[in-house]
Amino acid sequence: MKYIFSGANNLFPQRRLASKGYTFIEVVIAVAIFTTMLMLGSIALNQTLMQYKALAQKGFSFWQYAKIVWLDKSIASITDYYVKDRQYGWFPYFKGNQNGFSYVSLSPFAEDSPCVVWVLKEKNEKGDYDLKYYELPVDTKKYEDIEDDFLFGNYKKGNSYLVLADVQEINFQYYGFDINKIKYEWFNEFDGKLKKTLPSAIMISYKDKEGDKKLLLKVNTNSMMKLIYNEIYPYK
Repeated sequence: MKYIFSGANNLFPQRRLASKGYTFIEVVIAVAIFTTMLMLGSIALNQTLMQYKALAQKGFSFWQYAKIVWLDKSIASITDYYVKDRQYGWFPYFKGNQNGFSYVSLSPFAEDSPCVVWVLKEKNEKGDYDLKYYELPVDTKKYEDIEDDFLFGNYKKGNSYLVLADVQEINFQYYGFDINKIKYEWFNEFDGKLKKTLPSAIMISYKDKEGDKKLLLKVNTNSMMKLIYNEIYPYK
């Protein structure tokens, strides 16, 4: 009996030692698992941030592209809105120079009816240039009304959006028909009052951080049938 009891006593310390060793291993394994989880979480976070950054960059590119598409659609939908004055008679409204250009479009940015549009180069606080789009409903405006809207700054009261921001240079060219030379060519200025037609295309050249860029925007409407307005409806 003593032999059996003594053997039983000898077994208990061994079990306690084994228990202590097993607990230590558990701690090591738990720490290893936790460290691995932290590493995996950190990697996942970095991947998420990289994906978010990529999506943000794509989103910015998308909105910048959308602005150009809106402008292209507006210019493609230029209409030969005829106005008149005492000296030049009837002519399609369009006015373009190196500060920007103005026209009447059937496809405005935010209105439901045709609008007078001004696309203007403006100097910003950084000393760079912005290209900004403005529009006002044309209704039944006369030539003098449109001129006054620009002269008195009324065009800023309508809808607007920024087409280009913080660019170093912006230049404009207008491709159209010269009645006197009887040929098409590029002009630095184009006035429907003098040309008696609309331009067939507009080139916007600009320079940003990535270098020199060009936008070629086509005008789809350019009817010369209304040139006879001066014969049918002489200015009175």
